[in-house]
Amino acid sequence: MAAAVTARDYDVLVVGAGVGGMESALSLGDMGFSVLVAEKEPSVGGRMILLSKVFPTLDCASCISTPKMAAVNNHPNVRTLVYSEIDDITPRPEGGYLVHLTRKPTFIDPAKCTGCALCETACTVAVPDEFNYDLAARHAAHIAFPQAVPKKAVITRTGTSPCSFTCPAGVKPHGYISLVRAGRFDQAFRQHLEDAPLVGVLSRACYAPCEDQCTRGELEGTVAIRGIKRFMADRYYASHPAPEYGPPEARQGKRVAIVGSGPTGLAAAFVLGRSGYDVTILEAESEAGGILRWGIPSYRLPKDVVARDIQNITALGVRIELNHRVGSLAELRAQGFDAVLVATGDKGGRKLAVPGEEFAGVVDAMEFLRSINSGEAPDVAGKKVVVIGGGNVAIDSARSALRLHAASVRMFCLESRSEMPAHPWEIREAEEEGVQITNSWGVGEVQGRDRKVTGLDLIRCTAVFDSEHRFRPTFDRTIQERVEADVVITAIGLAPNTSAFTADVELNRNGTLKVHPETLATSVPGIFAGGDAVTGPSMIVTSIGQGKRAAFYIDRYLSGLPLDGLRYDDRLPVADRKAVAARAAEGGTSLPPVPILRRPAAARLQSFHEYEAGFSESEARDSARRCLDCGVCSECRECVAACPADAIDLGMRPRHETVTVRSVALATGFSPTDARKKPAWGFGRFPNVINGPQMDRILAPTRPFNAVVRPSDGKVPANVAFVLCAGSRDEQVGNRLCSRVCCMYSMKQAQLLMGSIPTADVTIYYIDIRAFGKGYEEFYQQTKGMSVYFTKGKVSRIEETDGQDLLVHYEDIEGGGGQKVARHDLVVLATGLEPNTGAFRLFPEGAPERDAYSYVREIDEELEPGKTSLDGVFVIGSATAVRDIPDTIVHSEAASAQIAAFLKRGEARA
Repeated sequence: MAAAVTARDYDVLVVGAGVGGMESALSLGDMGFSVLVAEKEPSVGGRMILLSKVFPTLDCASCISTPKMAAVNNHPNVRTLVYSEIDDITPRPEGGYLVHLTRKPTFIDPAKCTGCALCETACTVAVPDEFNYDLAARHAAHIAFPQAVPKKAVITRTGTSPCSFTCPAGVKPHGYISLVRAGRFDQAFRQHLEDAPLVGVLSRACYAPCEDQCTRGELEGTVAIRGIKRFMADRYYASHPAPEYGPPEARQGKRVAIVGSGPTGLAAAFVLGRSGYDVTILEAESEAGGILRWGIPSYRLPKDVVARDIQNITALGVRIELNHRVGSLAELRAQGFDAVLVATGDKGGRKLAVPGEEFAGVVDAMEFLRSINSGEAPDVAGKKVVVIGGGNVAIDSARSALRLHAASVRMFCLESRSEMPAHPWEIREAEEEGVQITNSWGVGEVQGRDRKVTGLDLIRCTAVFDSEHRFRPTFDRTIQERVEADVVITAIGLAPNTSAFTADVELNRNGTLKVHPETLATSVPGIFAGGDAVTGPSMIVTSIGQGKRAAFYIDRYLSGLPLDGLRYDDRLPVADRKAVAARAAEGGTSLPPVPILRRPAAARLQSFHEYEAGFSESEARDSARRCLDCGVCSECRECVAACPADAIDLGMRPRHETVTVRSVALATGFSPTDARKKPAWGFGRFPNVINGPQMDRILAPTRPFNAVVRPSDGKVPANVAFVLCAGSRDEQVGNRLCSRVCCMYSMKQAQLLMGSIPTADVTIYYIDIRAFGKGYEEFYQQTKGMSVYFTKGKVSRIEETDGQDLLVHYEDIEGGGGQKVARHDLVVLATGLEPNTGAFRLFPEGAPERDAYSYVREIDEELEPGKTSLDGVFVIGSATAVRDIPDTIVHSEAASAQIAAFLKRGEARA
């Protein structure tokens, strides 16, 4: 939950820390006023710091900006809040304004961060770098740019990726996928192990709810998350036959008993054992693993994989006592256990409750599967097998019977095909192997002869659920069918294995243990319960999540901490899948799924060997590369391991502050025109059509590339075109105003380009040149003198050649007229400037007036510069009109004088 901070008083709030905002903050601070600067980016500096040079002097933009950035960040009268958003500004009855703001989480403690950038080096996620206008990539963990002030790292997180958000066990698939993509396979395994110990089990027997939520599934097909997990688990276990670690040195001195060694008990034991508790698992069977060992066929889950996963738990010093059936929880407490977790799972299948069920040949599905897994498979060879049920246990039983050479296997279930609880891919594979599935039938009676089953009388099921979707099947007994059967396997549900504890703890009517839904505490202090004994039959991954949750609250209980007041699950909200898919579709990169190979159905039926092949390294990495990094940060925790200052704090959340200010200065700057508004010019479609800000980055000393090259292929451009008025003076894009500075920026870039590539041909396509300002006409003439071609012509469209060169179609206004075409290596669109209308949204009770072009309107530009229609609210620089850097600085000084006068008048009245 976000923290709230009480109000503090300031004389001035400056919104925006570009060159105008910094100049005003410093001026007002020097006058002795207390100033609060709020900047939404992680560094002060605004857009000027992104420039290569400033015209017409070609002085270094960074050399001018960085001293101001350092000064505003360290001024004694100025408090600078970077990475902060203003939520609203409302007037106070007594004067001044109440300001609500949010300090966005950086997920790195700025007090500890030294700016070493080791987190950036370790990060496994790359995203477009806004500092370089998306020309290159940056990492999710990053420092905004080399001259950033403050020079502190930030981790970009837009939410929890859907795959990670949906995992019931709290496993973070995005994390290990990003690590596999980066070739860090051992780290990928360890990252999963940190979240859940049964890595091998989940790589085979998990039904992958994460894949159902994968955003890539809305495009070409889901990422094969489970296949990637199997690759990393198999690879790790091949080189690590035993765990790398032992019991933790720090011990808690307290004992915990866990009843049951299924996925819930094993997961809880892992968490508690890792925390230094003395954990004993009490298992009634001869081998550990519960349903993992006895209930899942080997063709889906080999038993050596289960055994190796269990080593992950026992390596921590966890003891497993086999053949130990617990009859009393009170006795366990009496034996000195400080806490008990009941994780007994299910005891077996429910009965059909129909005549003839007692005949020989009618067998419970769990007994059937157990006998196979114990090496004592029943003889069904050559027999007609009928399976009753529509869930995964029924499917497992049917497919196992075929592997035992049954003559035929038929499945009948109450549900329609769309209602079947079995997973679609399991149903599909069962049918491939020869299982005949018939829907919407229930059992009326079991037929037999000499107390042996011979067949079934079936009745038509007309509905499985009632109007409130409760399980309440209805039948039409006038529609019946008789089928022959030598063996009937019933798989209609599982009953909780809790009857031994009725005298110890409170149970629900359905036989499950009654627990607190958040803490999993039972009615008896110190006794907790989880897994199928609480939830009823569920997925393995859900049971693991129950075990982890129980361990969390057992730890709190044994630590003497209250169970309430702290939530176990504090994830960020899920990332927006639709927005991520839309961005990916717009990017135009199609990556088809990497298929998982399976043996043909006929070959599968010859044994209980695994039929699904694992990925090769290249297949796993290719599949991982399809990940869209939905939440940006993958939570792989490599930054945590790399940071020497222990500064990473992924639990950081937004902090809200409320401040009071006497005046407000809006220095919100401008917005560059989106060149995609001119689709005929190819920006966003052709990689070598770029905009003016991108060209400035390519020419800057801190450029994204090692040299001045074009983005598509790293080729040094020999023929470059600049197209002026790209989105200014243009009714089509809604920007009627001339942006004034585009001409000079293009000429500056042309001169810098000629300096870097003296042999390049540079052409500027223009309608007219506006060079008003000190030294601007001389700069224009100087550019012409450097043999830059100035072509007066209106560009109509740009096309791309096979070699990614560009054909510029233009109307030749001065050179003879008519339509002409010129070929260039690189085209730069001199995009215009538009007003940043975000300033108006800050005032819910009445915003300052805007002018005809949607800039903040100055009441009297000449006599009272910066003053708006709201008392005490002023506007600075390009938030009020198109201005270049010198104009912005001059205007900010004038506005600062107006703000100071306003504050002094207020003091005099007081």
